[in-house]
Amino acid sequence: MVVSAPLRYPKTGLKLLLILIILAGNINVNAQTGLLGRRFACHKTRGTITSLLEKISNYSGTVIEYSGGYLDQGGEMRLREEETSLGAVLNELLAGKQVKIAERNGKVILIPSTTILTADSVENEYTLFGYVTEENSLEPIPYAMIKDQESGRVCQSNRFGYYSLRLKGGLHHIKVIYAGYPPVVSSVSVNSTIRRNLTMRAAVLPEVKVTPGCMLQKDGGSSPEKYLSSAYNNFLGESDPVRSLYLLPGNVESQETTGKLMVRGGDPDQNAFLLDGNQVFNPTHLLGELSIVSEGVMKSIRQFKNDFPSRFDGALSSVTEVNTKDGSMDTWSGQVNAGLLAGALAVDGPLIKGRTAIVASVRKSWSDPLLNVLDSNYRLRFYDIHFKITHLLDSNNKIMLSGYMGKDRLELKQNDYQNLQVWGNRLATLNWNHVLGARSFVNTTLNVSNYHNLAGMKLILTDDSTGEVLETKAYNNYASVERYEARTQFEMNASPNLQFRFGGKVLHTVIHPFGTNISTELGEMEERSKPMKPLPFTEASCYYENEFRLGSRLLLRPGALFSAYRFRDYHYNSLQPRLFASYRIGKNQQLTFSFARMAQYMHQVSSPFLGINSELWVPSTAILRPAESDMFNLGYSFNDNKGKLLSADIYYRKINNVTNFAEKGNIFYDEDTWERDIVTGKGWSYGAELLAGKRWRKWQLQLSYTLAWSWRQFEDVNDDEKFPFRFDRRHHLNIAANFRPDKHWDIGAVWYFSSGDWMLRPIGTLPGEESEPFRYEGTSYYDKRGPNYQRLNCNVNYRFVTGKLNHKVSTGVYNAYRTKGLYSTDSFNTHDNGNVTLSGSRLFNLTYYLSYTLNF
Repeated sequence: MVVSAPLRYPKTGLKLLLILIILAGNINVNAQTGLLGRRFACHKTRGTITSLLEKISNYSGTVIEYSGGYLDQGGEMRLREEETSLGAVLNELLAGKQVKIAERNGKVILIPSTTILTADSVENEYTLFGYVTEENSLEPIPYAMIKDQESGRVCQSNRFGYYSLRLKGGLHHIKVIYAGYPPVVSSVSVNSTIRRNLTMRAAVLPEVKVTPGCMLQKDGGSSPEKYLSSAYNNFLGESDPVRSLYLLPGNVESQETTGKLMVRGGDPDQNAFLLDGNQVFNPTHLLGELSIVSEGVMKSIRQFKNDFPSRFDGALSSVTEVNTKDGSMDTWSGQVNAGLLAGALAVDGPLIKGRTAIVASVRKSWSDPLLNVLDSNYRLRFYDIHFKITHLLDSNNKIMLSGYMGKDRLELKQNDYQNLQVWGNRLATLNWNHVLGARSFVNTTLNVSNYHNLAGMKLILTDDSTGEVLETKAYNNYASVERYEARTQFEMNASPNLQFRFGGKVLHTVIHPFGTNISTELGEMEERSKPMKPLPFTEASCYYENEFRLGSRLLLRPGALFSAYRFRDYHYNSLQPRLFASYRIGKNQQLTFSFARMAQYMHQVSSPFLGINSELWVPSTAILRPAESDMFNLGYSFNDNKGKLLSADIYYRKINNVTNFAEKGNIFYDEDTWERDIVTGKGWSYGAELLAGKRWRKWQLQLSYTLAWSWRQFEDVNDDEKFPFRFDRRHHLNIAANFRPDKHWDIGAVWYFSSGDWMLRPIGTLPGEESEPFRYEGTSYYDKRGPNYQRLNCNVNYRFVTGKLNHKVSTGVYNAYRTKGLYSTDSFNTHDNGNVTLSGSRLFNLTYYLSYTLNF
């Protein structure tokens, strides 16, 4: 018997969006949550409508008022023996009558109507909603899968742990699945709209791995937890789940140690890294070898590159979402880590039990002694501090305030030149989660961030015969970026098969560039550089998307984002349509398709003169147009939820207005010409990606392979012909293995192989005079591919427990067979025979490590 009455929605998305925005804060979700939702035991009987109404009133204990004159008294009707709801049995009994059913003043009233009551006029579905949390601590669990065992309906918690699931009345068994946690099944009796937090208990043994299997995908996001992250988690004893992203196909790490992540043939600046929703411009330490998020505070990580939901903008290649812990509302806990590289401390616990929690961590390197053993030419230091305070205002409102601060400093000394690099981030984020109702949720965010970067190079000219220093000349460049953002995002679940998401943001960014400072010594203070005019710009955007489930096999999620950009007198508007679709072709298999148009208003350009980490950010202008891309992706996945995993994707990307330095130019040496010192062109990338995994009781294996092509084309470069992108690697292969013989030991290894980078260098780059610190000579580019690169990392972990303390000792070797890679590329003195100077090998060549971690 069908007893649901689906809500009627406008046929046009525009009308629906306007209605939802107006009514977002005043949605009544109480239909069928009162008297009509009351369940009772109905007995088998027969009689006239009026006599049966009297019996129903007695069975349910509810007053039913009506005027008998308009109800047909003829004929005999029946009631069945069943457990049902008042609304359902009235709907069946009165079907075909000109009557309307209503609740007023604690009674059910039958009102004469000009319309006929149909079998689906009374809704008999309710909403189960709340948060998925960790037991005791109340820590929200993002992106958990919630499945009703009876109906098969599925929903997913959002990144704040909120979920909403429509169910028919009755007893339901709700299964919650999240990687790293044993599945939990809860019995819930649904007789009205119910708020229920679903709790999960963290796995006692680290080897527990659970995935949601081949449930219909809602998006193309990838989580390293789904695959094999533990084999990569240790670099010099520092556990770093963020670096597990490099195990996924399509993600390429620069062979140079410069902290660059390239995704699907894109430039490094085309990737956005969001820490609790706040963008970080350089999310790495140690020139990319370590992320800024320590294991002790991280809760979840997801990367989007196959698909871009409409809430994302400002990045052409990928978006990585990292969410940190909210903190335990029940007990205090913490983690201490000490290794050869750094020491770290993280704690979390309740400031007010059940009401306010805090998470705090601090990490600082003591790497100089280690680096002196590896290479005495290097001096590198870093630190980071992170905190987060979560306060529950009431059951519907939660406030989270988080902050981050970190800094790196690197010195490199050679015989004839020196490099100095200093960079850091400061972030503050305020989040307000508000549950509007059983079917609606809103999150409002205020973000403030600052990124600063100093790059300097010092040339030392000596007498070849005596070695006497004749002259020193240093070139220093400093820049910083400030961002202020306000964002609101709504989520609404209209029915089990229809969801809405919409929101908007306002973003103001100020870039502070400085002219190149020429002196005899490297300068570390920004005051020594000549400030240029600030480069402020503003963005405003809004987005909207629907999620449709058409049966149990097909999901569609169309959407669009509109953004408006302004820099001084330059205005630009961008409409960015998005589409994601998934189709289940069997119990364990499904196909996905996605299209996304993305726009990016900030460009990152790298000086070829100042050594490593010398990136500068500039805004889009009428001359330097915004970068835009169109991306198509077709995917296939197989997951039997028994340890076998296979996914394959093919993609194509077209990029407009990618950047490159103009020849005979030097960025920010003259603030009136900097736009002309950068040229824009086109880019293409396409390829195929494969990910395969197998899990046994003690073994885990994963293989990822990428076959890719990436091209660039600039006017007046390479005779206007397209040429390979510098990081175009035809083949990229990762193989990871992990062995857990028992609960104490685990052994991991990761092997990397990739084709070499293209060595694209301008011919004849020379140090110049003070009027122009550097100049180009020549107009050709090399197109020689560098050597292939491979590396093997191995690690061993031993875990044991003493009382309430959990210990882990880690040891391993990085780059086990001493594969050489590039550390930095020097572009000066290349006029002799057209040679390019490449300096050094990787900072961390063959390196052993040992660390100790204590969890309490």
